[in-house]
Amino acid sequence: MKYLLIVFGFFLMSCSSAKVITDFDDKTDFEKFKTYGFYENVGKDLNDLDIKRILKIIDTTLQQKGLTFSETPDFFIDFNIEKSAEVARNTVAVGFGNAGPNSIFGVSGGIPIGSKKIREVLTIEFLTPIKEELFWKASLESTVKEKRLPQEKEVYFQLIVPKVLSKYPPK
Repeated sequence: MKYLLIVFGFFLMSCSSAKVITDFDDKTDFEKFKTYGFYENVGKDLNDLDIKRILKIIDTTLQQKGLTFSETPDFFIDFNIEKSAEVARNTVAVGFGNAGPNSIFGVSGGIPIGSKKIREVLTIEFLTPIKEELFWKASLESTVKEKRLPQEKEVYFQLIVPKVLSKYPPK
């Protein structure tokens, strides 16, 4: 079942046009950053379960890039997800009208089709430890179902977090 969800997740993300948008300080020497840590209040607007999921995936992805976690890191990581309602684009129009001598009357409306969707923007930021200066930032915007199972959230995060971190370090 887990593999089916992963395959479904890849299919879902491959159909989307989600693009990673990055920004960074071009004067930064990214080679000097070898260790990382997380802010104490990282993901402050997310629930604890989602924070744990994202932390685990960030940790795994950065270790694959050769970086290591440290209590006294070279840089700190912060992330957040901004959510907003997605406007329903698929509707069924219902209308009726009357046209008679000297009068015209009409009423119409749209009924949304499908489940409610939300727009999520995942943003990951890397900041220096002393002055807390931002030196790298990436965001990815996507549209997801409002009500998701925990397994669906796990697959979703496993797809988007590495995609965002694939842009680090900048080339």
